[in-house]
Amino acid sequence: MQSLVVRAEGDPLYLSPAIKEAIWSVDPALPITRIATMSELSSLSESRRTFALTVLGLFACAAVVLAALGLYGVVAGSVAERTREIGLRSALGATPGRVLAMVVRQGVLLTGVGVALGLLGAAASTQVLETLLFGVSPVDPATYAVVTGLLLTVAVLASWVPARRAAQVAPAVTLRVD
Repeated sequence: MQSLVVRAEGDPLYLSPAIKEAIWSVDPALPITRIATMSELSSLSESRRTFALTVLGLFACAAVVLAALGLYGVVAGSVAERTREIGLRSALGATPGRVLAMVVRQGVLLTGVGVALGLLGAAASTQVLETLLFGVSPVDPATYAVVTGLLLTVAVLASWVPARRAAQVAPAVTLRVD
């Protein structure tokens, strides 16, 4: 496929009949399949990139939601398994605030390991990301800091509900149950 680029002043599509005549005067059998302005071609190229980045963004949002649900499930399961231990801690003088902090810390530690592995994976995939980014370095420290902060915030929020439940464990009830 060959292309011809013509620079024109005014409306470039106005010149298309004259350009066709000039091409067909050299070879009447030469097919002309598409005539487009440079802004149309640029817009088409940009729309493909925008679509790809939108899909990636939606997958990223879905990943954050799934990570939050998974972390919630892990922390809630851990709290359910450790109910007797938490009740014993409360009976021995642990305040609800300390129990809350202990459970949230567990969720944040799990997330910290995941974030560290994710940062390593992101750094390893910079070659692929570089083709999709313009004006931003694939190892942009500000982006990594914002994403890390977002994930840690999600971890605290996902751990908060099970932590509140753990902080409200009645020591007498948990110690009586076998």
